[in-house]
Amino acid sequence: MRSQRRRRSNLRIFLLVLLVAIFSFAFWLYASLHELTTGQRLLPWRAYGECEPPPPEQLPSTVRVGFYEEFPNPWRLAKLKQLDFPITLAVAAPNRQEFERLRDEISAEYPMVREVIYWPTLSLAEGYYLGGLSDPQAIRRIIDESHDLPLLWDLELPRQFPVNILRLLERSLHNRPQIGAFLRQHQQPVHIWRTHTLMGLDPFFLRLLGLQFAPDDGPQVRLHLDLYTMGTGAGAKADDVRRITRCGIRRYGERFIPSLGVLNDQEGPEEHFVSVEVFRRNLQIVREEGAAEVWIFGSNGLNQEYLQALHDILPLEKAE
Repeated sequence: MRSQRRRRSNLRIFLLVLLVAIFSFAFWLYASLHELTTGQRLLPWRAYGECEPPPPEQLPSTVRVGFYEEFPNPWRLAKLKQLDFPITLAVAAPNRQEFERLRDEISAEYPMVREVIYWPTLSLAEGYYLGGLSDPQAIRRIIDESHDLPLLWDLELPRQFPVNILRLLERSLHNRPQIGAFLRQHQQPVHIWRTHTLMGLDPFFLRLLGLQFAPDDGPQVRLHLDLYTMGTGAGAKADDVRRITRCGIRRYGERFIPSLGVLNDQEGPEEHFVSVEVFRRNLQIVREEGAAEVWIFGSNGLNQEYLQALHDILPLEKAE
């Protein structure tokens, strides 16, 4: 009789633990999906709460600067003529042939562009971005044609989702291993760009979907973490920008790259762009936290006020 009671008691405890585990997993899954699609965090802990060491005593003697150019047409690229310090430029292109044409033209016309790197894009039907939920065959095509090129790898949700959820899961199962294998073997720099910043430096949920890779995943991998969707208009809280930058640099060193912007090209509503004041504030924060490299979206918004902010705050590299 006692053994039966004990077994029943153990069974109740097991079922209770199982229900709690199922409920916790369901809540985590729902909260992660909610944050992925809305940017609003429901989980009760801070993703960056563990990074509290003080800034480094010795800051880098120079800071490299890079720019993103998603639509490299002549009038946007013409803003590069204002530069008086060397930069790296990522240009979007649908294939290697188009990238090489752009690279050669930019290198010939803009002497301050020290390096041009390939930012591959897919067709809209294929997903446009190279995240884990885009077409695996299209990502395979980019991998095959980019074996010897420096890259900007844009890990975002596809612009067009398949209706079938099982197809999305199938894409993730194909893409995670093939992208991971590529990163482990590639001998040229791969700049991973990722949004959903508030989910953390290396969120497990994004890894499951093939939307997260980090410097730990390959010898040439850099992580660009999107701070500009948090820093437009009135800007994110300075403490958030500082904490995220601090965590990234403490974990990945020079291979963590803060991604700032969006510079105002006067082609949209003011609230879509970073003010000069907030841009200066964010530059000051990433400098104080020891960033060795900073990238900015986008080159089409360059003007003398933004350039002066860069000169005033960062120890820029000298033109040769």
